[in-house]
Amino acid sequence: MKKYLLKILLYTALLAAVFASVNMGIDPYNIFHYNVPRNNGVEPNKNYIKTEYILHHADRFDSFVFGSSRAGFLDPSLIPNGHYYNMCSSEAVPAEHLSILKVFIRKGIVPKNLFVMIDDITCFVDPALHQTILYRVPYPSGGLSDQVKFYLQYCDLITTAESLKVIREFRNKENAKDADYVTRYQTLGCERLDKDPYYIEGAFDCGYWADYYALRVSEAVEDIKELKALCEQYDINLILVTNPLYEKTYARGVENGYIDFLEALSGVTDFWNFSSFSDITMNEENYYEASHFTPKIAAKMIDTVFGDDPDGELWAQGFGIHVTEENREEFIAFLRHQAKEAGVTMP
Repeated sequence: MKKYLLKILLYTALLAAVFASVNMGIDPYNIFHYNVPRNNGVEPNKNYIKTEYILHHADRFDSFVFGSSRAGFLDPSLIPNGHYYNMCSSEAVPAEHLSILKVFIRKGIVPKNLFVMIDDITCFVDPALHQTILYRVPYPSGGLSDQVKFYLQYCDLITTAESLKVIREFRNKENAKDADYVTRYQTLGCERLDKDPYYIEGAFDCGYWADYYALRVSEAVEDIKELKALCEQYDINLILVTNPLYEKTYARGVENGYIDFLEALSGVTDFWNFSSFSDITMNEENYYEASHFTPKIAAKMIDTVFGDDPDGELWAQGFGIHVTEENREEFIAFLRHQAKEAGVTMP
């Protein structure tokens, strides 16, 4: 009986080793290739691989950009007073930025600066939804059981097999020819900055909106408040900016309470605002589609925050206003008036 049980255990262990090796080898989400990720056509879990990469290369950067994929086209090398790495990941929200910062600090990495980019995703997306989406699962910041649970999600042969079709098809596409993919990941963390504009039928028709969006003002503001407190505790310079949402995406956010979020946020911290109806946000040429703005606009944001010569016309439209305790009421009143003039119904 003992020999039989031993054989069963050995066969089970062998089978598990085979399954694990296959999944780790193909590794569609690059979990096991965080140091040198493959450009395979599958969206990698950037939340995980970038955090892991920084933990193993702590001496390369002293500052970080945090944000969703909309922050992806910001070149961190343009930001002064620090050596920045762009930690952007798909639909990332402040609760996840906070978690990563805590991991960094626990591992002895205390950044000099944080450049945090927020928008409607911040107040409409519940981070709990990311727990079952493989390219968005947060970095496992708990104990051993938390880490085991995380890795087991990526050892599913069915999911891996389904990913192989995507990987094979991608190899024949032009996007696969990205010679700087690994270098950019290791040095900047941003997306391809020379990416040509592309056309998607109907992309600008009604703005970007997901059916799972639900307003969560207090939760989002509390996460940012805690992030700010942690930065103050460790003398980290926090720079908070709102993204320049495409006009129709911005309008949908306003219709569902986005300005309420900005009003609550202005009560706990200062920030730089780029969300409004402006010559920037009302021009489709500044966007790839109704969600992601181009590197040119990201560079303009950096110039506005750190430069000495703001664009007065854009400032008057709400693009680049530094919102403080002193001007917060006037700012919110301006946004509400502007939205009303644009025919946007507010809650």
